[in-house]
Amino acid sequence: MNWSLLNVANNFNYLRYSLGIAMMFNGFPLIFFIRDTLGVGPASSIFTAIFFSFALVLMVPMHLFKRLYKPNIILFNLGLAFLLMALYYFVFFNHVGKSISDVGNFVFTFGFLVLLLHVPNDVKDTLVMVIFLLSFFTNITLVYSLITDPNWTPGMRAAVNFANEGAQPGGNPHITARNGVVCMLTALMMLGNTKGLLTRIFLFFSVLFGLGVVVMSLAKSSYLGVGIAAFAFFIFRFKVSNIFSAIGSAFKFRNFIFIILILIGINYFLSRYGDILNLLLGYWDIFQDRIMNVIFTSTGVRLSEEADVDYSAMGRVSGFGEFMETLFSWEVFLGRGYKAEYLDVPILEAWVDQGIFGFLFFASFNLFLFLFAIREIRRYTNPLSTFLAFFFLSMMVLLVTGGRPYDIAFWFPYAVMIRFLGIRYIDSYQKKTVTTQLSTVTT
Repeated sequence: MNWSLLNVANNFNYLRYSLGIAMMFNGFPLIFFIRDTLGVGPASSIFTAIFFSFALVLMVPMHLFKRLYKPNIILFNLGLAFLLMALYYFVFFNHVGKSISDVGNFVFTFGFLVLLLHVPNDVKDTLVMVIFLLSFFTNITLVYSLITDPNWTPGMRAAVNFANEGAQPGGNPHITARNGVVCMLTALMMLGNTKGLLTRIFLFFSVLFGLGVVVMSLAKSSYLGVGIAAFAFFIFRFKVSNIFSAIGSAFKFRNFIFIILILIGINYFLSRYGDILNLLLGYWDIFQDRIMNVIFTSTGVRLSEEADVDYSAMGRVSGFGEFMETLFSWEVFLGRGYKAEYLDVPILEAWVDQGIFGFLFFASFNLFLFLFAIREIRRYTNPLSTFLAFFFLSMMVLLVTGGRPYDIAFWFPYAVMIRFLGIRYIDSYQKKTVTTQLSTVTT
């Protein structure tokens, strides 16, 4: 972690690029805090539009449409094909109406993707640091929101309560969990390249802080996503020799002091705030009960006596029935139209709404994202690309557990992955030097 990157005088352009990208990539938790907890601005989508508009303004370069940087061409072509097809269906094959929010989603998605093409590769170090700091700050705002919320009690899902009338009670815990995952992963990416003792302690604390937020959110998809990311690390990055090298390096003076301070901090925390550990263990018990409910709802097999119907899982089961009806009808080719059915399973809804071509574009896009993510985890090009790779694995669960294929909660991170995942960075290869040799010509 290089604190000198925060020097505004020397790094102003990269900082504003990074702040704009971070606000688009993971801005919803901060929006909910400012809008719903602090009460600043209207409690509607108008404030969200203002927030994202400001983020895009921060990203506007001085060389607009004069200098573009090459993204991942495969991801760019597949992602753009699906978005253009979705836009076509929105305009010409739409039975649900053309709402202002849908128009805004397309505008912000395409605008964000275009501006990302103007951002140079060298922003990568600043970007991963800004994303981390913004997510860490947002975790702090979550704690403040929960403390000041009279309706929240320990044991409830951790989320910012919406202030607008008619909103879902309890806020959106999935956004909370995603922010925790972002904080945890970015801190881990920078921890390996950080030498300062205090900074390493801060990053280690941030990892635990992010993990605690994920646990308190009770978002099953994030639990599974973190598990998939951890499994990928142990498969592709972990070696038995790492255990012996870690044991050997632990006895170095600097690392030994770091471990001692961490143990002292954990011991002090548990002795002073032992109830928090019991609270997290209680959240784990609640999660286990919910997993049993999902298994019972999906398969009909009751693995525990307390298992009950999970209504969110029941909605996905019924959505699968809609998919099967489409699969055995003429609508399998062209689909039923833009947002015709809400399946809560994005990869299947892409087929139901836009037919086989919509499914192929969306599924192929995510398949290549998966392949590039695995390749990056094995190679480890730089912290930003590796963070994006692990983050995609963590959000991959959402493709079958929640959302719609058009959601900006998908496409804002997708746009960053299109621009920065699986491309050749300046520091990942060396240019070959061409030597010229003069020789005499005889006749």
